[in-house]
Amino acid sequence: MVESTTTMSKDDIPSLMTAAHQNGYGEAFDVLTLAYEVPVPRQLSSNQILVRVYAASINPIDWKLLNGNLSLIIRPSFPHIPGKDVAGVVVNVGSSVKRLKIGDQVYGNVHNDEGAYAEYVRGKESQFALKPSNLTMIEAAAIPLACETSYQALFIKTSPSVGPKSKVFICGGASATGWFAIQMAKAVGAHVATTCSQGNVSLMEKLGYKIIQEANEMTDDPQQLLVIDYNNKNFGEVLQDQNYDLVYDCVGGEQQWLAARRILKRGGQFITIAGDDPEASISLNTVFTLGPRVLSRKLGSVFGSSHHSYMFHMISTSYSELDHMRTAYFGKGK
Repeated sequence: MVESTTTMSKDDIPSLMTAAHQNGYGEAFDVLTLAYEVPVPRQLSSNQILVRVYAASINPIDWKLLNGNLSLIIRPSFPHIPGKDVAGVVVNVGSSVKRLKIGDQVYGNVHNDEGAYAEYVRGKESQFALKPSNLTMIEAAAIPLACETSYQALFIKTSPSVGPKSKVFICGGASATGWFAIQMAKAVGAHVATTCSQGNVSLMEKLGYKIIQEANEMTDDPQQLLVIDYNNKNFGEVLQDQNYDLVYDCVGGEQQWLAARRILKRGGQFITIAGDDPEASISLNTVFTLGPRVLSRKLGSVFGSSHHSYMFHMISTSYSELDHMRTAYFGKGK
């Protein structure tokens, strides 16, 4: 499908737009409405750009914000335009913007500013990078938050970063973050295994690797991908003492950490983006218990005999990482 991305002059930018409006907390059908006369955010600070939206994507964090799971720490004023991931065309730039220009096709994550579910979105230049030229707008919009989260977990937070011969286990391979993590880890030559439900094994097969479901079938073949059905098997029992360098948890739940300790090598690393609560609901109880739990595990990593490190990872947006993902992975078809 050919996408029309005709360059728009600043004089052509309308004053009103259509946008999704969140009017409270709850299910999408109850709190989201389509508003047709919303002011276009035309006023830019010096480091901001205005993007005409061609596609936006939905991430788990979006519905968690929508239903109020995170309202204790993030409370937007209503009506509010939600949405983080976006792809589109730059139609205006602030006075200090140098890297991007009007007419550029870009993709990015507007992070806590939100506003992507609209015809136009305003964001910092640092939140956007040039879109991979071999991807459609729809494909590009699905990348920023999930892929950059995993990119940082594998190559920034992990020390040493994942590379050839690294042994990586990914909890939740069928999640967006897990899906990207598998491909990036494989692209740099890592040995990868993952979990998913039996119903999602067909999704794993679409990645093009040689799918195996029994640990005793593993070889040094770089095209192999071990997939463990988490409903029927505990990956900690299946791969006990296999000396994995990294367990990257995209699912959440204490059982992931407990199983990971059984397969990590001495000094191995556990990185989670969900913690013990897969629903990511922030309550007063969470506030009072999360800190002590993380501290306890970090102290255990220092003083315990196995020295397994524990890290709770949250994304920090970076255009340079989006640029690197474009040139090193998507631009090369990896």
